[in-house]
Amino acid sequence: MAAPEPTDPNARTRRIDPTGPTTRIAPGAGLTRRMTALLRPGVSPAGGDPTRTAVLEPRTRRLGGTGPAGPGRAPWWQRLLGPLLRWFTRLTWRVVEGPASELEYAIPAELRAVYNVQGYIGNGGEAVVYLAEPVAEGETGRRIALKLYRPGHDINRELLDRLRARGSTDPHTPAIHGYGRARTSWGEEIAWEAQEYFAEGSLRALIDQAPLPDERARAVVEAVADCLHHWQESLQHNHTDVKPENLLVRSLDPPVFALTDFGGAVRATMSRVYGGLAVTEDYAAPEVIEGRREAPAAWWSLGVMAHEMVTGRRPPRGENWLTARNTELDVSAVADDHWRLLVRGLLTPVPDARWGDAEVRQWLRGERPQVSRPRRHAPVTFAGVSHDDPPSLAFDLMDRSDKGAVWLRTHNQILRTWLDREVRDFTFDRAHLTQVNDHPERAHAAISALAAQFVPGLAPRYRGHEVSAEGVLALAVGEGSRHAALREAVEFGALGSAARHWCDHAECRAQGTNRCVLLERVQHEVPLIMREARSTVDRLARTAGFTRPEEHHWEAAWARATELVLDPEATGRYRSLLRAQSWRPGQRSDAPRAQWWSGQRDTALRGAKGAQATNAALVTAVLLLPSAVQAGAAERDRDRAAARERRQDRWTRFTTAVGEGWTGTRSRVSGMIDERRADASGRRDGAVPPYSPWGRPGPGDQRDAARAERRRRREARRVQRGMDQVQRAMKAGNCRRFARPAAFAGVLDGVGLWLWESGGGLFSDQEWVAGTLSGLQTFRDSAPISALADLASSLLGLIPGGVGLVWWFPVLLGLGLLFLGRVAANAHRKARTRLVAYRLAVAGSVLVGVRLLANGVFFLFMGALIPYTMLTG
Repeated sequence: MAAPEPTDPNARTRRIDPTGPTTRIAPGAGLTRRMTALLRPGVSPAGGDPTRTAVLEPRTRRLGGTGPAGPGRAPWWQRLLGPLLRWFTRLTWRVVEGPASELEYAIPAELRAVYNVQGYIGNGGEAVVYLAEPVAEGETGRRIALKLYRPGHDINRELLDRLRARGSTDPHTPAIHGYGRARTSWGEEIAWEAQEYFAEGSLRALIDQAPLPDERARAVVEAVADCLHHWQESLQHNHTDVKPENLLVRSLDPPVFALTDFGGAVRATMSRVYGGLAVTEDYAAPEVIEGRREAPAAWWSLGVMAHEMVTGRRPPRGENWLTARNTELDVSAVADDHWRLLVRGLLTPVPDARWGDAEVRQWLRGERPQVSRPRRHAPVTFAGVSHDDPPSLAFDLMDRSDKGAVWLRTHNQILRTWLDREVRDFTFDRAHLTQVNDHPERAHAAISALAAQFVPGLAPRYRGHEVSAEGVLALAVGEGSRHAALREAVEFGALGSAARHWCDHAECRAQGTNRCVLLERVQHEVPLIMREARSTVDRLARTAGFTRPEEHHWEAAWARATELVLDPEATGRYRSLLRAQSWRPGQRSDAPRAQWWSGQRDTALRGAKGAQATNAALVTAVLLLPSAVQAGAAERDRDRAAARERRQDRWTRFTTAVGEGWTGTRSRVSGMIDERRADASGRRDGAVPPYSPWGRPGPGDQRDAARAERRRRREARRVQRGMDQVQRAMKAGNCRRFARPAAFAGVLDGVGLWLWESGGGLFSDQEWVAGTLSGLQTFRDSAPISALADLASSLLGLIPGGVGLVWWFPVLLGLGLLFLGRVAANAHRKARTRLVAYRLAVAGSVLVGVRLLANGVFFLFMGALIPYTMLTG
C-alpha cells in the first residue's frame, strides 16, 4: 500500500511485515499476454508466473547501427508521429492492463525495472522504505531495503561511495546496493537508496522491552559504543541522528549494530556544519539543535538510550531547549548508582566535558571516570530576564525584537564586554554591535547577526517577520505594509545573517558553503538591481513629462526585485503585465505612448530571463508604470487636440473648395444661358445661321459624322478594355501574396479546431505556452472581438448545411486558394481564366478572414501550439 505522510516527523519507524507477491484477480491473462506481445515485443512476465506482477526489463535504445533512414537515425515518419504513437501505446496499454497499482505510482518506473518491490516496510520523517529484490540474474532472492526520500531531501553521495566500496565486510554499516535519483510517475525527482535488509529489525525492538536486565543492557551499551567509535574513527564521520530506529540489529547474541540513515552523517573534519539535516530532538544533543555537528553529539544520544534501557523512559527535558546548554538533566529515575554515573557523564550539556569512547570503556571495566560540571557565566539582564549564555539572550532579543532593539542601542557596550570577558566568545563579529552607536536604526540587523551566530537552528526573523527564503518571498508578494521591513532587511544586510541559519534546500546543501544560497542571492543581487533602477530613474528625470515615483513605490520595487530573484515564474507574470498595457483588451493603457517608458519595457521583454539587467528593467518598468500612464494620457490628449485641429483645417479647405466650385459652376451655367439667349434673338432678327450651304456640311451630313464618331469611340473603348484585361491578367499572379498566407492560416485554423475538439484542449507545462494560451483566451473573450466573432459566425451560418463552421471547411478553402494562386500566375492560360482565378482568390481570402474572426483567431494559434506540444512533450 502507499505510505501516508507521517503526522509526526520525529515518530519512530514502524515495521510492517512484508506482503506476499501481488496477484492479479481479473481474468483474461491470455489476452493480456497477447497484447503485451503486440505492444511490447520481447517482454514477458517475470519468472513466467502469470499470477505475479510482471517486471519489465529496461529497453536499450540503439545509438549506433544502420537502418533504413541512415546510421543512428529513425525514419522521418517515426520522428514526426513518434510522440502521438507513444501516447496511443500507453493509453492502449493502460486500458488492457487496468488501473495502476499504488506501488506503481509510489515507486519510479526505472526502479521497478531494476527491483522487484515486494511490500511496504515503514516510513520516517524524510523517507519511505520498501522491501525489494534485485531483478538482475544472480541476485534473485537477495532481499534489500529500498529507501525513497521525500522531495527536497538528498543523499550523502561521498559517504555512500565509501560504504559501497567496503561491500558487506563492515559489521557496523549496511552494505550499499545502489543509490541515485529517479523521477516519479507525477514528475517529481527524488533521491533513492538501496541497502542491506536487516530481518532482525532495529534496537527499538529491544528498548521497547525496557527495563532490560543489567547484563543485557551493558552488552547493548558496549555494542552501540563499538558502532559509534567505528563511525568516528574508521569512517571519520559524525552521525548526529543516532537513535534506536537507526541502529539496525546485525546480531543479537552477542549484540552487533549497524548504523544507518546517512542524512545525519557529516565529515568529522567539519567543526561546525549548518544545513537541513534531519535530527530527532528526543535524542539530539543541545548543540545539535544550535547547529553544531560535532562528535560528542552521538554520545549524548547513547546516554538517552541508556537511560531508556534501565528506566523504560527517556529523561525529561525542559520546554525551553535554550537553557539546556548549561542545565543538567534530571537523571534521578536511574536507581543504580553505577548506571546513573554513565547517564550523567553522557548527558553532560557542555560538549567538551561530555564522556566519549574512552570514558565509556572505563565505565564498562568497572571504573568511575570523573563527570565535569558546566561552567556558569555571570548573567546579563534584558527586560527583566537574566540570561547566562548567548543563545538564550539571542533568542530573547529576536523573540522581542522591538524591545531588543531599544535595549541594544543603550547596552551594546555592556554586551561586548560580557562576550569578551565572561563568555570569551571571539567568533562573533563585534562590528555589528559597534555600528549601533552611530546608526541606531541598525539595531535589528545586529540582533539578526547575534541570532545567526548563536541560534542558527531557529528560523531567522527580522522585526518579527520570518526571513527564510520562503518567508522573504511571502513578504515580497504580501501586503504593502511589510515591504518597508523587507527593504530594510536587505539594505542593512540582515538577509546575509539569515543565510547562516539552517535551511532545507537540497541545492544549498549541494553547494557545500553551509549557507542558504537563495538568501545569499537576494542579499547580493537585489541591491544591484535597485541601484541600476535608481540610476535609470535619475537619468529619465530630465525627460519632459516625467514624474518621480513616491517613496512607498520604491519599497514595492524592492519587493518586486526580491520576488524576481527568488521566484523563476515572476518574470513571466510581470512580462504579461507589461504586454497587457499594449494589446490586451480591458487592460490596455496609455503607458506605451510615453517613449521613455516603452524603451524600458522593450528591454524587460527582450532580455534574458533571470539576468540582472532584465530584472532591473522589469522593476523599473513596473515602478514607472503609473507615471507612464499619466504621461501617456497627456500625450493622448495632445494628439487628440492636434487631430481635431487637422480635421477642422481639412473641413475648412473642403468647404472653401466646394464654395468656389459652386460659384464657378454657376458662372459657367449663366454664361451658357446668356449665349443661347443671344443666338435665339439673332435668329429672330434674320441673322445668318451657323451652317450655310456654301462650303459647310448640312444637317444630314452632321448626323452621319456623329454616328461614325460614336462607332469609332466604341471600338476604341472595346480595344482598350481588351488591352486593360491583358494588363490585369499579367498582374493576376500577385494574388499569391495574400492567397498563400490566407491558405496557410485557413489550414492552421481547421487543424487547430480538429485537434482542440479531438484532444480535449491544450496541455503543457511550459511557461510560455501557458501564458500564450491565457492571452489568446482573454483576447478571444474580450467585448470587441466577441462582437466581431458573433457577426462573422452569423455570416458563415448563411452557407447551407452549416458547412462554414466545420473544421474541414477552412482546410478546403486553403487548398483551393493554393490552386487558384497557381492558375492566376500561369502565363499559358487565357487572360479571362487568370482574371477569374484572381477574383476567386480574393473572395476566398476574404472568406478565410471571416472564418478566422468567427473564432477570434484562437484556433489559428492552436493549429501551431498543439502540434508543437505534442512533438516536444
